[in-house]
Amino acid sequence: MRAFASSLLLGLVAFTETLASPATHKGSIPLPQRLLHQFPLGTWVENIWVRPNGNLLLSTSTPNASVYQVSKPWTKSPEVTLVHTFSEYVDRLIGIGESTPDKYVVVGSRFTSAELTGKPINGTWATMELDFARDTNRPSFRLIAAMPEANLLQSIASLPHDPATVLISDQFLHSPGQVWRLDTRTGKYSLAIKDLPELNTTNKVTDVGINGIKIRGNQAYWANSDANIIYRLKIDRTGAPARGAKPEVVSYFAGAVYDDFTFGPCDEDWIWATGNADNRLFAIRADGKTVVVLGNGTDSVFPSPTAAGFGKRHDKNILYVSGRDKELPVNGKYQVGGWVRAVDTTGFRF
Repeated sequence: MRAFASSLLLGLVAFTETLASPATHKGSIPLPQRLLHQFPLGTWVENIWVRPNGNLLLSTSTPNASVYQVSKPWTKSPEVTLVHTFSEYVDRLIGIGESTPDKYVVVGSRFTSAELTGKPINGTWATMELDFARDTNRPSFRLIAAMPEANLLQSIASLPHDPATVLISDQFLHSPGQVWRLDTRTGKYSLAIKDLPELNTTNKVTDVGINGIKIRGNQAYWANSDANIIYRLKIDRTGAPARGAKPEVVSYFAGAVYDDFTFGPCDEDWIWATGNADNRLFAIRADGKTVVVLGNGTDSVFPSPTAAGFGKRHDKNILYVSGRDKELPVNGKYQVGGWVRAVDTTGFRF
């Protein structure tokens, strides 16, 4: 037992060690990173959002439907606290995204079990709101809408002309890929984007097609996890496809399993995408050129990153990344819990 514990400790040390000092390796690949917090075994951190004050919000899929806050993530030992568990509505959370300033939409459903292998129960998907706008320290929460027609609600993006209305990606084998439009004020929802093969999975790699979704100007961007592609589509003010618009390929990277992504740093058009199933972080230029900046697809350096977002204070070049519970082949198989890390992109160009 002592020998096993020692080997496990060594593996964890190797796993959590910062790769490089930002001062000595600024802008070089692999980008320097540091671990902000490691959650207990069985914790799946599915998504991340950066609040206007710079704190991080993390949504969890296991062991329950919780949102955690990481306060002042730029400090050496940031505080991590539980904000709320939405057990009255759902068993697990998936995506989290901001609507109007400091108000957040989270999505989730009931599942067949609390284990990682549990499946969503049909007809139980729901959207909830977490509101810090009235009291930044004591947020309120409510149910926005039950959405029983949904299959696997994933990611949330607010409309630029009406941030209280959001688009939500939705797809799971064997359902068609689609994007819902939800008015968070009224709870009314309808399909905004549908009947596009670029939304679907072919189940070659995974049972999920459309995954992360973002809006940039008048374009909706989404990752198709099965196709290894990030697409974009011109939309109108309501979030529906613009007249005559067709999806365009932004990035294709063989072997990538794009999960979620963000833009930045600052106002740059670069995309930073997480590869959940292949343990990698990708940087994508506006011209589509794509490189791996962390992880090599098989190692334990960056296990199963799920989502990312850039800092909003003096840490605007820091990419905060969430990760899920994973079994790793280090000194024999063992699990590591979900995590959140800081990746320094300062000076990086390619």
